[in-house]
Amino acid sequence: MKNIEKKPSVFHPKTTATSMKTQFSKPKLLVLVVLYKKMISESPTISTLLLQHRDLFEVELVIWDNSPEKCPEAQIHELEKEFGQFQYRWTAENTWLSKLYNQVLAAHTYDYALLLDQDTEIPSYYFDKLSEALFKSPKVALFLPLVLHKEKVVSPGSWVYFKGKHWKKIKTGVIPAKNVLAITSGMVISAKVFCTHQMKFDERLSLYGIDTGFMLNFSKFEKQLCVLPIKFDHDTVLWSNPSADVMLGRFRNLKSTWPKILSDRPVARMLVYFYSMAVSFKLALKYQDARFLK
Repeated sequence: MKNIEKKPSVFHPKTTATSMKTQFSKPKLLVLVVLYKKMISESPTISTLLLQHRDLFEVELVIWDNSPEKCPEAQIHELEKEFGQFQYRWTAENTWLSKLYNQVLAAHTYDYALLLDQDTEIPSYYFDKLSEALFKSPKVALFLPLVLHKEKVVSPGSWVYFKGKHWKKIKTGVIPAKNVLAITSGMVISAKVFCTHQMKFDERLSLYGIDTGFMLNFSKFEKQLCVLPIKFDHDTVLWSNPSADVMLGRFRNLKSTWPKILSDRPVARMLVYFYSMAVSFKLALKYQDARFLK
């Protein structure tokens, strides 16, 4: 089994798979699943990925495991048998998402890359709808599923002045990319984004804000994206009701990302400063915890 090679700092895929294929070939789909403190056998993402119509694509699966302990070899070998092209990478130091995204995307040949977390239940028809959308909109460079939390659409959303806002009405199909936000899990990105536009995920960001920074940057290069008629159920700490200790760590991480994401937007940076103060007071009152004010 091969390890993912380290590449030079210049960021681009080796080449797109399309450049080496005939017009009748299947598109090459690189699927990246990130694990953390969860084994392969415990991941809903991997179990539902195995149910997809993978024959629609030439699929290469990369598992990046950020867990303290390596996944059992038997589980790795079982998954290796399912995929003709497969790599497992374990980094116990918990590599930042932005860095591992960049490393994997720069080290492989593909037409499109699908990014997934470990807890996404992928609908059985996802690859079918994706294949259909890629055929209908070959010039579109980004495809997004609808992500729901308790029946509320949390991705995609809209960028309004300095923060995200949930959609009140579902939109699907090809839409303008300007001021659209989305979470990374489930998104499918054309190799053109990294090869032609030389885009990268912002490595100043470790967790939160990676997707926001990517989407704002994407709209500088591409005018359109496609929202797939596919619904993913998703849960995250920021949308649930965690303990004060858990919420404090996540909120501090989120707050530290705003000046970086908005480094080229001085007015928005000023507005988000006052907004973060207001949220700090709100959380301090909710949890009766003065640490949120520090």
